[in-house]
Amino acid sequence: MKKLAILWIWAALLWGGCDDFLTSRDKSQVLEKELFTDREGVEDALYGIYSGLAKSGLYGAEVAYRLDLLAQFYTPYNTSLYNMLKYEFSVPDMRSFQNDIWKGMYRSISDINNFLDNLDAYEGKELRFENLYRGEALGLRAYLHFDLLRMYAPVKMSERGIPYVTRFGSSVTSFSTVKECYDFIIADLTEAEQLLRQDDTLLTLPRVRTHEYIMCRNREIHFNWYAVQATLARVYFMRGEPGDLEKAGQYARVVIESEKFPLIKEPKDARFVTAGVVAETEGIWGLSNKNLYTTLHSRYVEEGTNQLDPHYSQSALYATSDGTTDWRKEWFRSLSGMWGDRSVKLLDPVELKISDEKPAGLEGVNQIRVPEMYLIAAEAALENEPETARKYLDELARSRGLDQFNDALTLEGIEKEWRRELVQEGQVWFLMKRRHPEKVVAVYNGEEIIMTEDKWQLLIPDDEFEFREDFTM
Repeated sequence: MKKLAILWIWAALLWGGCDDFLTSRDKSQVLEKELFTDREGVEDALYGIYSGLAKSGLYGAEVAYRLDLLAQFYTPYNTSLYNMLKYEFSVPDMRSFQNDIWKGMYRSISDINNFLDNLDAYEGKELRFENLYRGEALGLRAYLHFDLLRMYAPVKMSERGIPYVTRFGSSVTSFSTVKECYDFIIADLTEAEQLLRQDDTLLTLPRVRTHEYIMCRNREIHFNWYAVQATLARVYFMRGEPGDLEKAGQYARVVIESEKFPLIKEPKDARFVTAGVVAETEGIWGLSNKNLYTTLHSRYVEEGTNQLDPHYSQSALYATSDGTTDWRKEWFRSLSGMWGDRSVKLLDPVELKISDEKPAGLEGVNQIRVPEMYLIAAEAALENEPETARKYLDELARSRGLDQFNDALTLEGIEKEWRRELVQEGQVWFLMKRRHPEKVVAVYNGEEIIMTEDKWQLLIPDDEFEFREDFTM
């Protein structure tokens, strides 16, 4: 059987203390047969999956970095990246990152399926948290397939989607239609929802940092029950079938109304709410990683061949005329010895030497934050309950230092707020794809790009079609 590599980056989930569970089990690789003999081994395997997702090649940097280039947030110094801004995905130097993300995500999906198979075959002492293990794995499987679908598939339900892989092994999984993929995603999330009910008591505010069992602490860096609700909100929001927007709003409101993920109370804290941490109260789910700074600094701050200049249109979004301050403007700021603004939203401010105080939260990268739920809930209420939509937008704006939401109560106004709030988090490109505009302006030269269908989807690696007859390229 395949060996499952366990990389102990996941030790970042620990709040501290040398006698903590993972610290005391310091090993880099463990064979499956050794892992699936007791509770601690099963948890080791699960943490290894999370660790793989947090690597720089996936959610630790690459996914959000590439998607935000597509969203036209940056002007890159490296002119070869202009092909991304033009959505020329077939150019040879664009194929590598597309192939790597695809293969990396499916490698993690394979590990998840392997984990589920071994959990089914487990014969050791009774597992107290079996429902949590299974629920998290199913939720992660749905989450990864959903992101793959949003990146590599068209919007139309009847067209070719992606392979939805639920079995571990060497067998080839057929491509499903986009509609079938959504059905599979929702089915996995629905099952996970039932299995993770314990999070109603485990995920509390203030957060639980100490507990007899490691599975019961720091639940915001596990794919928890509220992460399921938030992902379902994203799924229905993106799918866009009749009634889906209403369902998306319902799931978003579940998260908001739980009051377990309140918006920050002190607006100036917005400067560092995601700065190297899974946001203390706003983070619904994130991936633990103590090694983000170097990778993200090289992508977003350093000058030279990797330089990304934030486009002036982004900074302009935070301008106010009423004397209030939108503290999110501090996500783009000048640094000593550097020309122009740099993107500092995701970087530890202490290491960056722009603050003496560490931001609240566990070190890592956010996957879903509650402001996105406010934006989905606002759009769901926009047509029939505009005052409710206004309430959600005003609450978000006030938490960032404004008196109220200052844009028009329209889809265009809400889209501006998506761009203000979710820059550098990889979600705005998906909103653009959902909106499906006929033209997009390339920020590096102001050119209007006619958006044909092929420009809305990354290219699936050629070798995925070698052994399949159900769908062709």
